[in-house]
Amino acid sequence: MFPVIIHRSRRLYHYFSNAINVLARVAIEMPYQEHVEQLLSARNAVGEERFVAQQLLELHQAAAQRERVTILELGVDQGQSTRVFLNAIADKEHSALVSVDVRDCSNAARSGQWTFVQSDSSDTERVFEAAGILKEGIDILYVDSLHTADHVYKEVYGYYPYLNKGAVIFFDDIDSAPYMMGQRKDSVSTEIANRDILSLVESIFMANLKDLDLTIFRGSTGLARLAKRSEKGATLAQPKYCKKRNNRRAWQVIYRLIGKTSYRHGVSTPNPA
Repeated sequence: MFPVIIHRSRRLYHYFSNAINVLARVAIEMPYQEHVEQLLSARNAVGEERFVAQQLLELHQAAAQRERVTILELGVDQGQSTRVFLNAIADKEHSALVSVDVRDCSNAARSGQWTFVQSDSSDTERVFEAAGILKEGIDILYVDSLHTADHVYKEVYGYYPYLNKGAVIFFDDIDSAPYMMGQRKDSVSTEIANRDILSLVESIFMANLKDLDLTIFRGSTGLARLAKRSEKGATLAQPKYCKKRNNRRAWQVIYRLIGKTSYRHGVSTPNPA
């Protein structure tokens, strides 16, 4: 009888010991897991909170699917995206997150894989000096800092040569619809700023069609994703702003007068417009 009790006791000991080790490992390796699980629950919600969750989970997936990853986050605020990134890379060796904000956001998160740099995010020289690992190559660039097209331009063109092939750039605050007149977040300044940033992103894409792929996610603040196809060290051509036409009938008359033919799907035309 005693040998049986001793045997079972050993089995129980090993069972609980292993369970405790697993829980301890998860707690150490997967910080902010509760935050991510809340987002997973919210992504299919009926309400509009699903858009926020979907955007943050898009960032998580981009980081989690890579074997090793170096992330540069521009803009920290309360650390929502910071915690998402840290959870995604917690079990990856040789991976790091560098976050930059003009304000002191050093208490937004805790992790040995995280470096916070208090600086103007467009000051690339200062950021590289504080986090030299970035010069070795950036895999994810997340832009959520000062919401002006001029500032975003400086960030993208400053950091782009250091992006590895296959890297992605995420732009927050590109959807103006929720901020338009009468909408749930009615704000003139945010509506215009978001529209300007999206116009910049699209213009960068149009000028670099061979090197970039563009995906846009609507809802909440909106999220744009540029995927880099070129090698590290490649530079971007300047944005190509295309003229937007609003009066279709007027332009149809102009085209007839100058003898220009509009493009039609499936029909070859000498002068597509």
